[in-house]
Order: sequence, then C-alpha cells, then structure tokens
Amino acid sequence: METFRLLYIAIGPGIAMAVYIYYADRWEPEPKRLVIKSFLLGGLACFPTGYFEEVFLNVFELNAIFWEGGFDSSLWEIVFYAFFGVALAEEVCKFLFLKGFIYDDREFNEPFDGIVYGGMIGCGFATMENIFYVLENGHETGILRILTTIPAHAFNGIILGYFLGKAKFSNKPKKHLFRGLGVVILLHGAYDSVAFSNFTWAIYAIFAIVALGIYLGLKAKRSLEKLSEEIETSSMMEFFLLKDGKKQGPFTLSDIRDSLSGGRMELEDVLIDKEGEEIKSARELLRSGTGSKYCEWVKPPPQGKPLKTIFLFYGLTFGLYLYFWFLGNYRDFKNYKHLNINPELRALGLFVLTTVPNFIFGTILNIFGKYGDPFIEIPFNLLMAGIGTTFLFFQLQMIKGFLKEKLKDPFSVFTIAFFFFVLSSARRTLNPNSLYYWAYEIILILLQGGVLAVVQRDLNIFWKYKNGQSDCSPSKAESA
Repeated sequence: METFRLLYIAIGPGIAMAVYIYYADRWEPEPKRLVIKSFLLGGLACFPTGYFEEVFLNVFELNAIFWEGGFDSSLWEIVFYAFFGVALAEEVCKFLFLKGFIYDDREFNEPFDGIVYGGMIGCGFATMENIFYVLENGHETGILRILTTIPAHAFNGIILGYFLGKAKFSNKPKKHLFRGLGVVILLHGAYDSVAFSNFTWAIYAIFAIVALGIYLGLKAKRSLEKLSEEIETSSMMEFFLLKDGKKQGPFTLSDIRDSLSGGRMELEDVLIDKEGEEIKSARELLRSGTGSKYCEWVKPPPQGKPLKTIFLFYGLTFGLYLYFWFLGNYRDFKNYKHLNINPELRALGLFVLTTVPNFIFGTILNIFGKYGDPFIEIPFNLLMAGIGTTFLFFQLQMIKGFLKEKLKDPFSVFTIAFFFFVLSSARRTLNPNSLYYWAYEIILILLQGGVLAVVQRDLNIFWKYKNGQSDCSPSKAESA
C-alpha cells in the first residue's frame, strides 16, 4: 500500500500538469495520440540522460564529491556539474526527442502547438524522473518535487516548445532553436547549482528560479495564444494557393492550418492575397510579425550528410545519435520513395530494444544484490548487443535495397552488422574500473561512428544521383 501511495505522489502531479497544458490550447486541441506520444517520449528521454550524467561524473571524477560527500564541494565544481553534467544532458535529450519525433509531424501546424508538445515532453520527463526519486526517498521528497521540480521541467518544456514553434514557421529556424536550448539550459543549470549547494538560503533561490521559469513560460504561452486566436478568427483575410499556374481557394489562415495537418498543403506552398499584391509561403503566413516577401524555392531530394558530422554527433552523444540517424533516413526514403512505413515507430523500436532493458535489468540486479556479478552481466550484455544488431541488420537490408537502384556495389550489410556487434559487445563488457576505461570507451564509440559513416558514404552518393549530379565514383555508380 505504501508503494502505491508513493507512486501516486510520483505520477499524479506530472499528469495533472500535462492535462492543464493540453486544455490550454483553446482553439485547436492537438490529437490525443500525439499528445500521449510526446508525454511518453519525455519519459524515454530520462534513460539516456541518466547514462550521460554517470559518464560525466566518471570522466571528471566527481563521484565522491556528489554522491558520497552530499555535494560538499567548491562552488566552481557544483556549477560545472549542474550546467554541463545535468542541465546540458537533460535539456539536449528532451530537445532531440521533441525535434526528432514531433517537430516534423503534420499536426504541428501552428506555432502554439510547440507549447503543447514541449510541455508534454517536460511533463513526461518530470514524471519518469519523479518515480525514481520518490520511490527511493519517500514522501517528503515527493512533496518538495511537486512544488519545484515538476513545474520547473514542465515550464522549461513550454519555453523550449515556444522557440520550436517559432522555428518551424520561420525562414531562419536555427536561430530560434539555439536560443530556446540556451534559455532552458540556463534556467535548469541555475536551479541545479542552487539545489546542489549547502547554502541556507538555497530553498528560497530555488523557488525564485522556478517562479522565473513559470513567468517566462506563461509569457510565451500568452504570446502564441494571441497568434492562435488571430489564425482562428481571421475570416476576413483570404488567400489563394498558386499551383501549376492556377489559383485555388480562397483560404483563410485557419483553412491553411487545417490543410497542413490534412496533407493538402505544404509549408513551402505559395499563396497570394486576394488583391494580388503580396505573395507568401504558408510558413510565413502562420507566423507572427512577418514582413518579408516570399521567395519561391524548390525542395530537392536530401543532400546526404558530411561524414565528419556522423563522427561528431555520434561521439558527442555517446551513440545516441544512431536513433536519430535512422529516423532521418527513414523519413527521407518515406518522402521520396512514397513508402508505407512509420519512421518514428521504427526508430523508437530500436531505442526501446537497446536502451530500456538495461535499466530494468540493473534495477532487478540491485534488488537481488547481484549488481556487478560478471557471470550474469556479461551474457546479458552480449544478448542485448545481439538484439540491437539483429534489428540493425534488417534496417540496413532495407536501405541497401534502395541504394542498389543506383549503386553497383553498396556496403555489405553482414560486414557492417558484424563490426557493429563486435564494437557494441566490447563497449558493454568493458570493466569500468579498469585503468584506461574511458579511453577505450571513446575509441570504441568513434569506431562505431566510423561503421555508420561507411553506410552514410553510400547514402551521399545515392542522393547525389537523385539530385541529378553526375560526378559520382564510377566504381559505385551505374552508368547512365
């Protein structure tokens, strides 16, 4: 019975906050399936952040300071850990899941939707994190987190969603994306810096930082609410869609928004007002404060990715980039090959199969006092490496099938899968207490990125042909 009470305290506040955010969208409520999906994605984002935080502690040898010493350390060490060990890891993971799995969905069809989906990611993350903390530390921790951590994560999610909503309907999205990520990292880092300190006034500072986050989140919400109301009530503003030299319409702003979610219109589609004076894209019409003239562009097939990008992101994320790499490729092939596949479900399937069981298994080992037993952990780690590699094998088979349309000799699926299994097994079975553990870990991560880069090299050649370029290697490409 006590466990159920703790679970109620852990889960209830996050769900309550999520319900509030969902009903904040008065004009066009988002599909429940996508709202629930966003909440669950926030929960899943907890798992890689736990790994990154542990890596940070081990790399900078902060375990004794922050675990055994109860945060009894220098102010510099506290701030360093709070910003780069916790805030950066958690907010970047939430950002990646929001950007990777929600941002490009058709139902994300006006800026205010970013508030809803960002808030849901924050609530999901807070709820999953809360379960771990409350079950371990009890009621007092649960009550304190209801007043501080839950609203902090939720409103940080709203702030991040505000910037993603502006980014999606801007011609310069990167500016908004980086600003949003920067703001939430600053808020989160300041919160944790105070929380990890032993200052007597820390609790007052924590409430002040939470209050600032709530203020900024509500301000962002009000700003985009006004735009949402303008879109919904703009029946006097009419535009015509220009397609194949003909006018279609008329469309109000709410018609354009609904057409985007229904797939009848794209963000880059050209529209003209009924006076014939102003031409803009659907993207520009649905964002606030637009004054620029629309300059038509044609969306080409994907350009591929520089190989150095693969190494950089795979290394910086300790392999998390693998799932987003697959997600991007699935979307590219779905769009340009008109495939009946669900990119998000496939990428999430790979993530769940290769990540979540590790945390469940670790919890079970702790319960039975078997944590650290090599006769149990090594076979399990080899099994997980095998499951992940099997999934990888079949996904690479699909990709290779597409590449064979244009390339004579694409990568060997068996070779890629074999090396990935070897490297994955080596990473999983490394002894964390060995002298050069982190050097070996980083080398193995970079080698895994190199295996991925082999596949990306052939993908780049394939997309060059799709773009009509003819300077591909004759050993790889078919003759015309």
